[in-house]
Amino acid sequence: MLALFLAVMFSLMFISWSFAAGHVRWDMLFLPGGVLAFILWFAVSRKTVQMDDHSLYVSVFRRVVAIPLEQISTVTESIGTKDRSVTVHFRSDTPFGRSITFSPTPILARDPHPIVVELLARARPHAQSENA
Repeated sequence: MLALFLAVMFSLMFISWSFAAGHVRWDMLFLPGGVLAFILWFAVSRKTVQMDDHSLYVSVFRRVVAIPLEQISTVTESIGTKDRSVTVHFRSDTPFGRSITFSPTPILARDPHPIVVELLARARPHAQSENA
């Protein structure tokens, strides 16, 4: 929603700059356009993830897909300077591909995020029952 708001605001600013200058200001398009493209890419690449006892519910905007926990192969975490990202890798293709990336709720500790531990714990019993 923030990305959509920024896109509308950028479009309005670009149009107003062009009217004020009397011609299209292409030089005003490149830097803000690049920043907007990055924000849109970041917003689209991140997903909302919820979990119950049997499935992960992954959504991008209004599309929600249930992915069984048995599909989880590995879970990795990347800790950046300002945020974390969790990547869940699946055993087979899903509607979102073989992996998804999402930003978990922020915590201040540098330890592994509790959601990573929980996803791994819930995925392991399913993997062990397949190997037995």
